[in-house]
Amino acid sequence: MKFAHMADLHLGATSDPALRKLEMETLERALDRSVEEGADFFIIAGDIYHVNIPDLAVVRDSVRVFRKFVETGRKIYVVYGSHDFSPNAASIVDILDEAGVFIRVGKPSSVNGMLRPGVVKDERTGAILTGISGRRASLEKKAFEGLDREYLSSLEGFKIFVFHTGLDEVRKENERYEGIASSDLPKGFDYYAGGHIHRRIEFTRGMKAFYPGPLFTGWGADMEATVRGEKRGFYIVEADGGVKARFVELTAFKGIYEELDAKGLSATVANEKLKALAQKLDVKDKVAVVKVFGELASGKTSEVDFASFRDSLMGKGAIYLHLNRNQLRAREIAAVTVSGEETSEIEEKVLKELAGTVRASTPQLSANTVRLAKDLLAQLRVPKKEGETEADYDARVSGAAKEVLGIKKLVEG
Repeated sequence: MKFAHMADLHLGATSDPALRKLEMETLERALDRSVEEGADFFIIAGDIYHVNIPDLAVVRDSVRVFRKFVETGRKIYVVYGSHDFSPNAASIVDILDEAGVFIRVGKPSSVNGMLRPGVVKDERTGAILTGISGRRASLEKKAFEGLDREYLSSLEGFKIFVFHTGLDEVRKENERYEGIASSDLPKGFDYYAGGHIHRRIEFTRGMKAFYPGPLFTGWGADMEATVRGEKRGFYIVEADGGVKARFVELTAFKGIYEELDAKGLSATVANEKLKALAQKLDVKDKVAVVKVFGELASGKTSEVDFASFRDSLMGKGAIYLHLNRNQLRAREIAAVTVSGEETSEIEEKVLKELAGTVRASTPQLSANTVRLAKDLLAQLRVPKKEGETEADYDARVSGAAKEVLGIKKLVEG
């Protein structure tokens, strides 16, 4: 028996066209490679999509890839991840399960007050699969507490437990998740297919519990880890008298990482250093991650010309630039103290006080700073509509903001 195990795809996490293309190509490579390796079935241990009801273009492209694998006669077994789970609506995972693209294992039922996850038998190999899906805020921990362990131990055959929860024993100091102890996993399974932790882990103390880490990382700290050398891929697991898991590397891009410490620099000098950095870096066909941090001695963070820096790198052939400037600060603006009886009154006074600290680029903005700020705040306060996707909500708010600023025609042509 041979099977593939991946996790944490987070399909649709990136909106950049170049990265989305790479993301889908990597998924296809993984499934093609698993067929070439002779895998009998595929396991995805949660967080298949980045949101429970993702962009339909992402669903369309991924289903094309998944169906290509399923049409070979092989199955794809999945559990929810914390990003797939929806407490009060159907997830896209449920829809694809109903359509026969996935088979969701571990669907819960209660027997004599105990949680009994649903069991699936793979027709091709006879392997037994069950598991526990992840939920938001690690609420699946309660499921492990009420697990019908006696029932699970009575199952016979080659047994695989699929789960989307971190183990306490492997947590690093900087990792924040509510995990479980390895002893909370049901005993007697031949392989524990883990997801949720975004790095590769092979836990073999009294069991074989593996985490492949994310297949593709088009966002944030994961992208930074990739360009700094962390390998991405999935496991091919062979069961022939024993269990052997082999990591298959499919890192999707080469990368480059740089830092710029702006502490004590003026905004003008910071721009000069960014310009020099852009000239120095070899970014052709690479993903660049650049972290800019520190407190400027003078000038505002808005005066640092990141747009020109981005244009320079993209002009030199970079696939993508991830610019981390979260820790870049200007000299602290003096605290504004105002009084008033109504929230709207206090808000307007604060905005008037702060308006003088903003250097507007056009007369329209400088003359109407407070009104524009209030109008923008009003648009940001509009709640998400029932059934509205994240993409539709973002597009609606973005469109309203462009209308407020009077730039809709300029931006959208």
